Amino acid sequence: MPETELTLNAIYNKSTELYQSKNGYRFNSDSMILSWFVNRICPNLGTENSALEIGAGSGIVSIVLKRRGFLPKIDCVEIQGSLYKILEKNIETNSLTGEILPFCADFADFVRTKRKKYDLVFVNPPYFAKESGHLSTDSEKALAKHEVAGSLADFFEISKNILRKGGKFIAIFPASRVQFALFSAAKSGYTLKNIAFFRENASTKPATFAASFVLGSETALFSLSDTEIFELRDSNGEYSEVGMEIMYEKIPSF
Repeated sequence: MPETELTLNAIYNKSTELYQSKNGYRFNSDSMILSWFVNRICPNLGTENSALEIGAGSGIVSIVLKRRGFLPKIDCVEIQGSLYKILEKNIETNSLTGEILPFCADFADFVRTKRKKYDLVFVNPPYFAKESGHLSTDSEKALAKHEVAGSLADFFEISKNILRKGGKFIAIFPASRVQFALFSAAKSGYTLKNIAFFRENASTKPATFAASFVLGSETALFSLSDTEIFELRDSNGEYSEVGMEIMYEKIPSF
């Protein structure tokens, strides 16, 4: 098979560069939103804590999360061999060997063999149901976008075996499927803790949401008044303050 053609892109700040497939699956703003949300929700996790990313792809979420100052080491599971090779390359390129640990495996198989507990699991899962939409003939795009190798509901259920009680599960998902996500979480024994919706600007509907869930809590952790809505851009099409915070490292002013 011919070697995958890659592009190299600067992202978040000048010292962060990521390779990604030129023609296969390429990351989008959801990855940046997820890394920002995880860092915002988990400010108290330290080097003694453990974190896991499901379906890490080329590694953008975990790599940018580290650039934001996230302290725990991160295990990254990626099922596709082609993306796993890029993940390894990106970890090395960004001098994060030993801080981000890649594994090429199906998530369910990884959980059965790893026998390790985590304080945090996070995922940017496939967002189309297996039977909906056009299934891409490109395997990278198909597995990233459609629930072929697993759905958010599957990831909630499997993660119960590796999350410590009180551990957090964080995901980003289409706003149109919020009911499915909340139902799946509750069915697997998770309680909603935080939820935020993201839209392009104030005149558009939210396209995605990010949420954190706590495993094993029997008390209500969330009320509707806690719901947040963020605009990525202002009325002029420029990044909003939150949008800039999500997409770029803030440069201190002196």
